[in-house]
Amino acid sequence: MPPDINKLLRTGKFHIDELSREANISKQWLLENRNHPEDHPISTHNHLRFYICASEAFPKIVKDILAAKKSVDLIFWGFDPGMEVSDREARDWPRGQLFGDLLTQVASKGITVRMLVWCSGGLLGSSGRKGANNLFGYTDRNANKKDGPNRHRQIYCEDWWDKAMKGRFPNLHVRHRDPPASDVTANMQGDTQGYTTAELSGMKALGSHHQKPILIDYEIPETAVGYVMGLNSTTDFWDTPRHIYDDARRGKACEGTTDDKNPTLSLKPYRDYAIRVHGPTLHCLNRNFVAAWDRAKTDWDPNKSDVGSLAWVRQGIQAKQFTIPHGATRHIAQIVRTQPEERDKTIQEMYWLATSQARNYIYVENQYFQYTAWSEHLKAMRQLYVKGMQAGGAKPPIPDLYVFILTPEPERGQFVPRTYDTVAALGGAHTADGTSTFPGYEKEVQERRSQDVQAGDHWYTKVGKVLDKANPVTIINRNIIDADVEDSAMRHPVTAADLHAMGIKVLVAKLYTQGDGGKCREIYMHSKLLLIDDAFFTLGSANLNLRSMAGDSEINIACKDAHLPKEIRQRVWGNIAGSDLNGDHKSIKQTHEDWTRKMLNNANAIKHGDSLSNFIVTFSDTRGGTGATGVRLAQAPAASTAEVSEA
Repeated sequence: MPPDINKLLRTGKFHIDELSREANISKQWLLENRNHPEDHPISTHNHLRFYICASEAFPKIVKDILAAKKSVDLIFWGFDPGMEVSDREARDWPRGQLFGDLLTQVASKGITVRMLVWCSGGLLGSSGRKGANNLFGYTDRNANKKDGPNRHRQIYCEDWWDKAMKGRFPNLHVRHRDPPASDVTANMQGDTQGYTTAELSGMKALGSHHQKPILIDYEIPETAVGYVMGLNSTTDFWDTPRHIYDDARRGKACEGTTDDKNPTLSLKPYRDYAIRVHGPTLHCLNRNFVAAWDRAKTDWDPNKSDVGSLAWVRQGIQAKQFTIPHGATRHIAQIVRTQPEERDKTIQEMYWLATSQARNYIYVENQYFQYTAWSEHLKAMRQLYVKGMQAGGAKPPIPDLYVFILTPEPERGQFVPRTYDTVAALGGAHTADGTSTFPGYEKEVQERRSQDVQAGDHWYTKVGKVLDKANPVTIINRNIIDADVEDSAMRHPVTAADLHAMGIKVLVAKLYTQGDGGKCREIYMHSKLLLIDDAFFTLGSANLNLRSMAGDSEINIACKDAHLPKEIRQRVWGNIAGSDLNGDHKSIKQTHEDWTRKMLNNANAIKHGDSLSNFIVTFSDTRGGTGATGVRLAQAPAASTAEVSEA
């Protein structure tokens, strides 16, 4: 079952003034019932820095790694030794310092470098390790022809992995992990309602380790630093906040995942975030790392470091020893995870708790907006809030909650049904001007609904529909061939009146950038960011889907603060939608309306070849249903770096 909100909220005794009959309490944003040293402690003396895109984050990561004195611990979904991680200047590879060279350079100085990577043996049978295409040079041997345009890069990556696997890089250790299906199944227990059998089978069989934190010099608490991020360490995920239409620094099509709509251009514009961390929160990052390192497979580690338990080696280091730079701002933070082996679903708990506290706005920017249970939870919380306000004698109108949903066009057609369900549950199936956001798929859903008996049907029509519904052929078609449409049609349509009664205002957007001559292409949001009320944020590796909430391993950082969430919102909104947009309770209504107007204007500009004023565009996807297996192949392995783990 999804989290019980009553078990997440703290309980206690509060003083009530006898005269005013009022009490002062603070709103709960973090998982205070888990605030224990060996659970998910909340720490107050942290310093956090926020970065937009790889071009901001990786140069800082490089600087911190080069300054390491003792150790560098990295967890990867995927690792590309040939990825340039410093500032990129040239047009052709290598455009800057390579990640593989950076790590071997540091290791050669006697600093212990530990790399923990996901490598599955179960993706495609005996060739499973090639299925995710996430370890360049290791899983894609001889991927380019002898004289191919990317051959020199391919040779570098293959050579790097050969040396790493043979222990020729002193002090560099590589281990891999693959989640047991039994643990994935157990952690998803109770969260599977509404998913097809085949869909669940895919998630359980193809579970991945999707975390990507970095921890540097944990043994020196006064200078230790870490990162929590959604950014992957593969070339596809590099970009700048400018999201230039055709930026040669992103790499050529032969270097990563081809943009099917623009195969002759540079790799897709990509958007994501990272948080740099000083302070006691690093103690939690270490605990996450050492537990995974100690249970990981060691057959990739010919140097065999840390004989025995790394957790035991580091047990004497206490959270209170970690400090922040002198004069730095302090932030309250909590590490939350999805970790099937440990039955940890605190990211899901965090989303449930924080959503229940939202009163002004919710900003969701996520690669996969496919978790219908969250949409239903949001509505349930609003209904309770409105009911409570009315019962307490609040004068109408009760302030609305403004919801901003940003997600890319589903990268595969099989992702459309689940995205549609999640968006439609919040009334986002239509834009402000009444246009369907999923015209192709919604047409199929409406046609399916029309096959059921309607109140105004003639009796003859009713009889025909009943007989047809009982026909074995119809049953097969609906339950197997059209399982996605069948499932979507059975869900209760959400109307504008429903949302009005709950006081919810929703917009759904995607991001586009523009080049010369008015040509446009999508900015792919790999982001995993949740912002609420300028008071709370969480970001990291977790997508808004069942896989990230229960099946795959993920790690996020959550923070409540009077200033940092607002600063993040201002940077993000200013970058993608214009610096004139405010998020306080007095301005949010106008901001939401301005977003809607700008989105519609940009959508029309794309149609007519006019100029875009910013990146935000009204969301739309014209594709229909999968129409084949009922598997919701969103769980099937990808043949690219589009992250099979997040499908």
